[in-house]
Amino acid sequence: MTDRPLGNLERLREQVTTRVQATSLRAVARQVGMSPTGLEKFLAGGTPYTRSRQKLQDWAERETGRPSSDLTLEGVEIAIGALVRDIPAEHRVEAIARLVRTLRAVYQGQGTSPPDWLDQLSATWLDEEAGGGWPERGDPDSGELDDLDADDA
Repeated sequence: MTDRPLGNLERLREQVTTRVQATSLRAVARQVGMSPTGLEKFLAGGTPYTRSRQKLQDWAERETGRPSSDLTLEGVEIAIGALVRDIPAEHRVEAIARLVRTLRAVYQGQGTSPPDWLDQLSATWLDEEAGGGWPERGDPDSGELDDLDADDA
């Protein structure tokens, strides 16, 4: 094997590692079209089979065309829901409002305009703290979290 393909493979491994750190191994494996175990072996330094390498390269090309921030309001809501799911239901609304205020303060402290999803969360959780809540979610078995509405309190 020449240095060039190995270098490409290492850059690909770095790109996948960065994405896994930002999301999860399972999420990236699903996007690539590989098993989580196969992706984990690749990240640990293994050389992927030709078909898997092609999937990884195709994924990397798709990722290159994506905007730098692909966070959506729904994705952020799911993440925050996961962060507060162990908090008793009667305290979740307060906890979520505190998280949103903290995120706003972080962006303001950096002199950075908050992203659209943070403005949308602020409108829901800071303007309506007494009665704010998540929009109704689908089936909990689908991978989405249960509704964390104030009615659960």
